[in-house]
Amino acid sequence: MQTILYADLIASFMSVSAEPIACQECGQLHRYSPLALGKTANCRRCGALLYRNRPDMLDSVLALTLAGLTLFVLTNVFPLLGLRAQGAEQELHLLGASLAFWDQGYPLLAGLIILNIIIFPLFELLTLLVVVLTIRYHWRSSTAIFLFRWMREFKPWGMLEVFMLGVLVAVVKLGDLATLIVGAAFWSFAGLVLTMAAATTLLDPFSVWRALGKNNG
Repeated sequence: MQTILYADLIASFMSVSAEPIACQECGQLHRYSPLALGKTANCRRCGALLYRNRPDMLDSVLALTLAGLTLFVLTNVFPLLGLRAQGAEQELHLLGASLAFWDQGYPLLAGLIILNIIIFPLFELLTLLVVVLTIRYHWRSSTAIFLFRWMREFKPWGMLEVFMLGVLVAVVKLGDLATLIVGAAFWSFAGLVLTMAAATTLLDPFSVWRALGKNNG
């Protein structure tokens, strides 16, 4: 009897509002209503953020994504750090840092590092580019929906910030043993971390899902 009443309640709610929204934290159902620019909608039960209306969100995310792709290329082309000791000098690239673990007999660790600092960040940037362009130009969104879903699944595994912290620790530790040369990729890598963090902060997942759903008909 309770199951039937609950089903009737949901059906009644669906008939009143074409776009019901469930809070991701507590499951409370809400009715979607447009927001003024800069405003946010919060759950009336737990106060969690439901969605927001950021001004120029797509343009900002697109600009940050293009900047991120440029910085990603620079980070992987130029040396990250250089080490000079006893007249010998050695440069370290981002991919080389990963392959060094392979050479030391840790193939699993090397594979995880490549996934976390190269493949996942590149996948996230390309997905953001596809999603934003799909919404802007009203393309069919089945591909964008697939990519965006998996991007959100892989997001916790992109550990650029952790790797950047490890690089900073290495710079401090090795500074007393040898002369360190900070390469161009070090600065582009720092910019990449900040750019991707800014794009993630600006992007409103609910607005993206809603726009993609409309494009998908």
